[in-house]
Amino acid sequence: MAELLEKDSIISDINEKINTVKILLYKEAPHILEKIDFDNDETFCCPLLFAFFRHKVIKTFSEEEEKALLEEFMQGYHVEKQTLQLNHLYNDEGIAYVPTIGYFKKGEDKPFAPTVRVKDSSVKILRCPTPFLKVILETPAEDQLWDEKLYTDRIDQLNNAMDLIRKHVPDQYQLIDQCCEYIYLFKTDPNNSNSFASGNALGLAFFNVYQEDYNEIFFIDDIAHQTGHVIMNNLMFKKSTFYKIDASQSVEEILGSPDHRTVNILIHALYTYYTTFYCLDECIAANAFEGDYYKEALARIGFYQRKCNIDLQILDIVIKHYDGMENMLTQKGLDVVNSIKNKFEEINKKWGSIIDAYDFSNQAYNFSFKLFSDLNS
Repeated sequence: MAELLEKDSIISDINEKINTVKILLYKEAPHILEKIDFDNDETFCCPLLFAFFRHKVIKTFSEEEEKALLEEFMQGYHVEKQTLQLNHLYNDEGIAYVPTIGYFKKGEDKPFAPTVRVKDSSVKILRCPTPFLKVILETPAEDQLWDEKLYTDRIDQLNNAMDLIRKHVPDQYQLIDQCCEYIYLFKTDPNNSNSFASGNALGLAFFNVYQEDYNEIFFIDDIAHQTGHVIMNNLMFKKSTFYKIDASQSVEEILGSPDHRTVNILIHALYTYYTTFYCLDECIAANAFEGDYYKEALARIGFYQRKCNIDLQILDIVIKHYDGMENMLTQKGLDVVNSIKNKFEEINKKWGSIIDAYDFSNQAYNFSFKLFSDLNS
């Protein structure tokens, strides 16, 4: 399915996103277009720019603040570089991020840290919040501070995980590289926020690295999972190209039992199981892991296999509600869902006899290898 998305649907959806942002920027501040490279698609794929327009819709800032924030942010894309003018772009910690240039402390005219990319990748790492994430990153203020230790402790694991996906799951990696512009690492109690990706900052994946024993296996899992949401948000940029129905339909109303999700969120979840199965299984097949790493990779497959099984049963009820999947989804949507089902069956056939014996009864929403090891010696 990754090849299908890469060569067919995903490119047209990304182009639709780019053209939409170009139109929004033209309507908002046409003079800015004279200062930037109009043909540089990376500019118009920036999730922070996308988030700015979302904030504008919900009126987070005054009109004066909106104008100033956009002007200051877009300086990073100016073809002719000039002395930066920064007054409004600072976060609560007094740090401003200017794309392509780096991070500035209030009162200083040189960046104290550059923009960093994941090794050998176009994916950039966002080191701290910006005003454009005000209604997206819902964590306590003390957990949004510049965290040098978190970055230095985890950057090698992140780079290694992305490198494993690049080597062993190249088609999925290409989708990640196409769709995911930024990764943001944070650390907070999962009761505040889990890892996530938001359609309001399209192209940005948020990783909550709160467990001390997280390693490359966690990052392969979370990269696959959260960029899976990013890929789907790009693929569904126009919902009508994926759905024939109103995808905001409540699953709970269809089931007649508690389920807080919409049909769209349900299918998003199923696709992230697919991407996680795919990335972990291909790395296992390539003998990329040994010892506890091998055990954890297989345990995570088993953990998501159970979740996927439940959600596929729920999806079957939803499909019956609409008298067939062909009444719910376009051909693009049918291809995605059928690939998810095929991958689930493939995983069951390959690993079922092993993972069925695992005990996950002590697991919470987020997988813990320590808890798994306590029950599965």
